[in-house]
Amino acid sequence: MQKVRVGVVGLRRGAAHLRSLLRLDQVEIIGAADRLEMYRDRAKSMAAEFNKELNVLNEYDDLLELKPDLIYVATNNKQQCEHSCMAMEAGCGVVSEVPGAYTYEEWVQIRNTVLRTGQFYMMGENSCFLDFLRYWRKWYLDGRFGEISIAEAEYLHHLPNTLMRPDGTVLSPSTAKLQGITDAQPVWRADQPPIQYLTHDLGPILEVLDDRCVSVSCVNAPNRNPDAPLRVDGQIALFTTAKGFLVKVMITLDTARPFEHRYYLYGVEGSAEWFEFEKYCRRFMKDRTRPGWEKIPIGHAAAGDQASGHGGTDFKVSKYAIAAFLNQENSPIDVFRSIEYSLPGIIANHSAELGGAPLPIPDLRTQAYAPTRFWDIVGLPEKDPEPLDVEQTATVPVS
Repeated sequence: MQKVRVGVVGLRRGAAHLRSLLRLDQVEIIGAADRLEMYRDRAKSMAAEFNKELNVLNEYDDLLELKPDLIYVATNNKQQCEHSCMAMEAGCGVVSEVPGAYTYEEWVQIRNTVLRTGQFYMMGENSCFLDFLRYWRKWYLDGRFGEISIAEAEYLHHLPNTLMRPDGTVLSPSTAKLQGITDAQPVWRADQPPIQYLTHDLGPILEVLDDRCVSVSCVNAPNRNPDAPLRVDGQIALFTTAKGFLVKVMITLDTARPFEHRYYLYGVEGSAEWFEFEKYCRRFMKDRTRPGWEKIPIGHAAAGDQASGHGGTDFKVSKYAIAAFLNQENSPIDVFRSIEYSLPGIIANHSAELGGAPLPIPDLRTQAYAPTRFWDIVGLPEKDPEPLDVEQTATVPVS
């Protein structure tokens, strides 16, 4: 069996990728690198669970010297461009964590490096592999919403631990002050504009609609959380797409609440919603036979999917990445699609800095936009699950 020789850099988030890769027979993990001992030790223990030894390294350069075929870049967002380009220049393909780059200039650099080296590139955007999205795509293609007008997505994640100690321990400024800790420094997220972490939200919407964003207006929430003094509490962006849809994305990292993704589609004859906390879909279709919302039991992963991080979606990232690499095919989320997931958030933050002024989103493709290949790779369901029940709450007002 042909195997892909894989390296992983960044073993905090990279631990989830490591676990998925350890399950794939087509993969030989030749090394994993992180400067923090606690993450190197965790990675070795994880490999031991699979009765495998793991070559752990302190430095990324040492990992590149092993000449892997493919590098998983799971370092923080301010390092992802540098590490991805280093890998491609060294002759390695790349699977990069999100959002892939921090600035417009970095995305230009990544695109140019992919084109010049001819190396494989994929964004590891796991949320696009959430199972309910396959149904939404099918329902959209079948016309069961009527014409779509608006889509929304929300990323609700309370992240007060914006400081890190030299050993990798993270804590909040409040805790550091209370305990008299003075050796902690801001983590990479501490000053990252929230809207720049939007690929989990925008990527799935763009795949369902097979579209890209062309302009944006974005505004800031106030900065009232003392544990995140370097960033606003949230941002809301309104995007227009090439096909004329309106897409709203809201991200907050500073409001205390359970973690959740939320997605919405609004059609003139039907709508659908999915909230991660409940893990089921609500739909209201034009061909409904009963009033009210239908609850459809579709969650993170399809029945029978191998469990892994983020409800099975982490495993799907590696499953499809390794298959594409072995078959010498373009990745399911190639460099141009990665840019279309990520760059709108960078431009959105520029809009917020200008008080919400609408801004165009540059098109970095070298050829005209072509229909997405994502669903050809992932596939659509043949039939719907049976609804759980119906909420008798929806009524039509009498005019």
